[in-house]
Amino acid sequence: MRRAVLLRSVQRVLGGNVNVRDAAYAWSRHRWVVPFGAGVFVVIAFFAPVAGINDWPTRIVLGLAGVGVAVMATTDYWVVAETERGIRVLKASRIRQVAIADGEAVPEGAVMEPVGGTIIAADWQVGSHRYTIPRSSEQAMERMAAGHKG
Repeated sequence: MRRAVLLRSVQRVLGGNVNVRDAAYAWSRHRWVVPFGAGVFVVIAFFAPVAGINDWPTRIVLGLAGVGVAVMATTDYWVVAETERGIRVLKASRIRQVAIADGEAVPEGAVMEPVGGTIIAADWQVGSHRYTIPRSSEQAMERMAAGHKG
């Protein structure tokens, strides 16, 4: 069901005359996410007394909540899709796993391979960008990579 919704959203963005073969949901984080998150934590934890919050456990919890918001703010969401014209990377929604805007084409011969991961997600190099793919979309990425001349 989720895959069908994703494929229909890509079809809607690219237009009715494009044949969408496969698609995978992905995300990427800004390269400065760790220093930005650490800075947010420090600012919240050390300036909380200005707001009357003097209890250290509360300050730490608020700082961690701020880090969560900072990470979400620096995360971009994408859909990697294969069409008869090649592979495209489209902008995706932050809330639902759907494509919302056209992006860029992945050039022929560009690298498209797994480069790491965890139990719940895998990192893929697609051209010059690195994307994190949930394990539920990994088979789609493998099918697209097998058909891509990279």
